[in-house]
Amino acid sequence: MQITDRVKNCNGCSACIVGCKYSAIKMVTGEDGRKYPVIDENGCNKCNNCLLYCPLYNPVTLPQFDDFYEYDDEYYERDMPKVYRATKRSIKNGVTTDFTGTLCQIAGLKSLMGDKLSHDLRLYPLFCDRENPRRPECKDCIFWDVE
Repeated sequence: MQITDRVKNCNGCSACIVGCKYSAIKMVTGEDGRKYPVIDENGCNKCNNCLLYCPLYNPVTLPQFDDFYEYDDEYYERDMPKVYRATKRSIKNGVTTDFTGTLCQIAGLKSLMGDKLSHDLRLYPLFCDRENPRRPECKDCIFWDVE
Protein backbone atom coordinates (compact mmCIF):
# COMPACT_ATOMS: atom_id res chain seq x y z
CA MET A 1 0.00 0.00 0.00
CA GLN A 2 1.27 3.46 -0.88
CA ILE A 3 1.35 6.30 1.64
CA THR A 4 -0.80 8.47 -0.61
CA ASP A 5 -3.57 5.84 -0.34
CA ARG A 6 -3.84 6.70 3.37
CA VAL A 7 -2.64 10.33 3.37
CA LYS A 8 -4.59 12.61 1.08
CA ASN A 9 -3.07 15.89 -0.09
CA CYS A 10 0.52 14.82 0.61
CA ASN A 11 2.62 17.96 0.82
CA GLY A 12 5.90 16.31 -0.18
CA CYS A 13 7.71 17.21 3.06
CA SER A 14 9.71 13.92 2.88
CA ALA A 15 9.53 13.14 6.61
CA CYS A 16 8.34 9.65 5.69
CA ILE A 17 11.65 8.94 3.95
CA VAL A 18 13.62 9.69 7.13
CA GLY A 19 11.16 7.67 9.20
CA CYS A 20 11.53 4.57 7.03
CA LYS A 21 13.99 2.15 8.64
CA TYR A 22 14.26 0.12 5.44
CA SER A 23 14.97 2.93 2.94
CA ALA A 24 11.98 1.76 0.93
CA ILE A 25 10.59 5.22 0.07
CA LYS A 26 11.65 7.72 -2.55
CA MET A 27 10.10 10.94 -3.80
CA VAL A 28 8.99 11.18 -7.41
CA THR A 29 7.59 14.12 -9.32
CA GLY A 30 4.18 13.49 -10.83
CA GLU A 31 2.81 14.83 -14.10
CA ASP A 32 1.16 17.65 -12.13
CA GLY A 33 4.55 18.82 -10.79
CA ARG A 34 3.86 17.62 -7.25
CA LYS A 35 6.32 15.48 -5.34
CA TYR A 36 4.95 12.21 -3.98
CA PRO A 37 6.43 9.44 -1.85
CA VAL A 38 6.51 6.05 -3.54
CA ILE A 39 7.11 2.88 -1.53
CA ASP A 40 9.12 0.00 -2.94
CA GLU A 41 6.68 -2.73 -1.91
CA ASN A 42 9.46 -5.36 -2.02
CA GLY A 43 11.60 -3.40 0.46
CA CYS A 44 8.77 -2.38 2.79
CA ASN A 45 8.39 -4.28 6.06
CA LYS A 46 4.97 -2.68 6.73
CA CYS A 47 6.15 -1.20 10.05
CA ASN A 48 4.13 2.01 9.40
CA ASN A 49 6.97 4.31 10.50
CA CYS A 50 6.32 6.32 7.36
CA LEU A 51 2.84 7.12 8.65
CA LEU A 52 4.00 7.68 12.23
CA TYR A 53 6.30 10.48 11.07
CA CYS A 54 3.86 12.00 8.58
CA PRO A 55 2.68 15.38 9.92
CA LEU A 56 -0.58 14.99 8.00
CA TYR A 57 -1.37 11.52 9.31
CA ASN A 58 -0.23 12.35 12.86
CA PRO A 59 -0.67 16.13 13.01
CA VAL A 60 1.76 18.31 14.91
CA THR A 61 1.17 21.76 16.35
CA LEU A 62 3.30 24.45 14.81
CA PRO A 63 4.51 27.45 16.77
CA GLN A 64 3.04 30.86 15.95
CA PHE A 65 5.30 32.75 13.55
CA ASP A 66 5.37 36.52 13.36
CA ASP A 67 7.76 36.81 10.43
CA PHE A 68 7.92 34.88 7.20
CA TYR A 69 10.81 34.97 4.79
CA GLU A 70 10.83 35.21 1.03
CA TYR A 71 10.67 31.86 -0.71
CA ASP A 72 13.63 31.04 -2.94
CA ASP A 73 13.38 28.25 -5.53
CA GLU A 74 16.60 26.69 -4.21
CA TYR A 75 14.65 25.60 -1.12
CA TYR A 76 12.30 23.56 -3.30
CA GLU A 77 15.19 21.64 -4.82
CA ARG A 78 16.82 20.67 -1.51
CA ASP A 79 17.22 17.04 -0.50
CA MET A 80 14.93 17.31 2.54
CA PRO A 81 15.79 13.93 4.11
CA LYS A 82 19.45 15.02 4.10
CA VAL A 83 18.51 18.42 5.58
CA TYR A 84 16.35 16.79 8.29
CA ARG A 85 19.10 14.34 9.25
CA ALA A 86 21.77 17.07 9.38
CA THR A 87 19.50 19.29 11.49
CA LYS A 88 18.68 16.50 13.94
CA ARG A 89 22.36 15.49 14.18
CA SER A 90 23.43 19.08 14.82
CA ILE A 91 20.83 19.55 17.57
CA LYS A 92 21.78 16.22 19.16
CA ASN A 93 25.37 17.48 19.32
CA GLY A 94 24.20 20.59 21.20
CA VAL A 95 24.81 23.03 18.34
CA THR A 96 22.44 25.95 17.83
CA THR A 97 20.96 25.22 14.44
CA ASP A 98 19.04 27.28 11.88
CA PHE A 99 16.30 25.60 9.87
CA THR A 100 14.69 27.42 6.97
CA GLY A 101 11.67 25.79 5.39
CA THR A 102 8.05 25.95 4.42
CA LEU A 103 5.41 25.27 7.04
CA CYS A 104 5.06 21.68 5.86
CA GLN A 105 8.83 21.17 6.09
CA ILE A 106 8.86 22.62 9.62
CA ALA A 107 5.97 20.27 10.46
CA GLY A 108 7.96 17.37 8.98
CA LEU A 109 10.98 18.24 11.12
CA LYS A 110 8.84 18.61 14.23
CA SER A 111 7.23 15.25 13.55
CA LEU A 112 10.64 13.63 13.20
CA MET A 113 11.63 15.18 16.54
CA GLY A 114 8.68 13.66 18.39
CA ASP A 115 6.48 16.77 18.12
CA LYS A 116 9.01 18.73 20.19
CA LEU A 117 11.34 21.54 19.22
CA SER A 118 14.75 21.96 20.79
CA HIS A 119 15.73 25.27 22.35
CA ASP A 120 18.85 24.97 20.13
CA LEU A 121 16.70 25.21 16.99
CA ARG A 122 15.95 28.52 15.28
CA LEU A 123 13.17 28.33 12.71
CA TYR A 124 12.85 30.58 9.67
CA PRO A 125 9.51 29.89 7.96
CA LEU A 126 9.23 30.56 4.26
CA PHE A 127 6.18 32.27 2.87
CA CYS A 128 4.26 30.15 0.37
CA ASP A 129 1.54 31.95 -1.55
CA ARG A 130 -1.54 29.71 -1.81
CA GLU A 131 -2.93 31.75 -4.71
CA ASN A 132 0.31 31.66 -6.70
CA PRO A 133 2.31 28.75 -5.28
CA ARG A 134 5.85 28.00 -6.41
CA ARG A 135 5.29 24.46 -5.17
CA PRO A 136 2.04 22.84 -6.34
CA GLU A 137 1.73 21.25 -2.87
CA CYS A 138 1.31 24.67 -1.24
CA LYS A 139 -2.12 25.16 -2.81
CA ASP A 140 -3.63 22.48 -0.54
CA CYS A 141 -1.42 23.06 2.53
CA ILE A 142 -3.35 22.51 5.75
CA PHE A 143 -0.74 24.32 7.81
CA TRP A 144 -1.93 27.72 6.58
CA ASP A 145 -5.15 27.12 8.45
CA VAL A 146 -3.33 26.99 11.80
CA GLU A 147 -3.90 30.06 13.93
